[in-house]
Amino acid sequence: MDTPRRKLRNLHMENVQNNSTPIRIPPSPMLKTLGHGTGVSVYRLDRSPKHGQIRSPWAVKRITQRTRAKKEMVYNERIVHEAAILRKLNHPNIVGFRGVIKTPEGIDTLALEMCSTSLGSILEERHDEDLGPLPAKHTFKMIMDIAHALDFLHCEARLLHGDLKSFNVLVKGEFEICKLCDFGVTLPLDENGEISFQKNPHLQYVGTTIWSPPEIIDEVEIIDSKADIFSFGLIIYETLALVPPHTLELDAAFNSSNNTMDMDSSQELPQRKQLSYGNDDSLTATTTTSKDTTPAEESIDEDDDGDGDGDGDGDGDTDTDADEDDTKENDISDYSMTHLEQAYGTRPPLPVAFQLSDDYNCIVELFYLCTNALSEDRPAARTIWQCFENNAANVATACDVSSD
Repeated sequence: MDTPRRKLRNLHMENVQNNSTPIRIPPSPMLKTLGHGTGVSVYRLDRSPKHGQIRSPWAVKRITQRTRAKKEMVYNERIVHEAAILRKLNHPNIVGFRGVIKTPEGIDTLALEMCSTSLGSILEERHDEDLGPLPAKHTFKMIMDIAHALDFLHCEARLLHGDLKSFNVLVKGEFEICKLCDFGVTLPLDENGEISFQKNPHLQYVGTTIWSPPEIIDEVEIIDSKADIFSFGLIIYETLALVPPHTLELDAAFNSSNNTMDMDSSQELPQRKQLSYGNDDSLTATTTTSKDTTPAEESIDEDDDGDGDGDGDGDGDTDTDADEDDTKENDISDYSMTHLEQAYGTRPPLPVAFQLSDDYNCIVELFYLCTNALSEDRPAARTIWQCFENNAANVATACDVSSD
């Protein structure tokens, strides 16, 4: 008589349920802000010890006070969607789901595995400190890890990420591991690995325009998983150029403008212009003074006085000075904006000023392959990590030689 087979336990889901029940999350002002996106902020949640053992912190995501005040609940719906997606995903290169909780007011908070930082933040720091391209060994590791995540997402989970960019790549330690995050606008792939917008008019590619592939800019009716690959190629571009795609000329113009300012000590500290990108397809240039120590995410996303106007003074009216600042902020010329918009969905040119060593050869080659105009000419995620895995020994040797 055959021994009856035991029902296999889903240890991943059991761990998720054990870790996420119950979840007690303090109000936002009591939490340290890790970052912010369009309509949402991410905070650090330090968990109290359990049974005498220290527990790792979590990252928690919720919509901002301003978003709530404007009743823009689409961003809360994305959090709910992301929670439903992440609950089903279990991969070492995808950020871990920890739980989700709904307040009596209907606001959802998503608890996630916390990583050290994002690739976008690392690249911003290297840009500001003029450190040059990300070391090839770190870019190589990022490519391997995110290609594995995309392979799983496209072939097993049957999902298109739909918003790949450097800020949605999380990094632990010194590139010990990279993880893909932000699944709020993912789209389902059919059995052929495609999405037909004609057959599914309710589906919409949200993404961020400057990282979008040409088929999205051209509004074609059918796209496939290679849309993610084009955006992935633009992340590789960011590791080389240290600026978002298509913004190299704008960045150079801003730096040139700042360098020509009079640094006389009797004058105010110079203003630093920054480009701001959001999922709402907006691009603005904002100005901040170097002596301002207020975190950007607090001044932009939170309305500390609670009157809903966002200026923090409690009077319920938007300040005139703030209106004048808004006029100053939108100082990107019409020519520059038109030039930028014309570049959407194309392969941006690499900076000519950088002299890349030979250990970047396969990285640059992959950038060109991923950003081919036709989706069928781009490699699949599996092809990418398999090719890089085969060349791992050569890349490691080249990196060691260059560091010597």
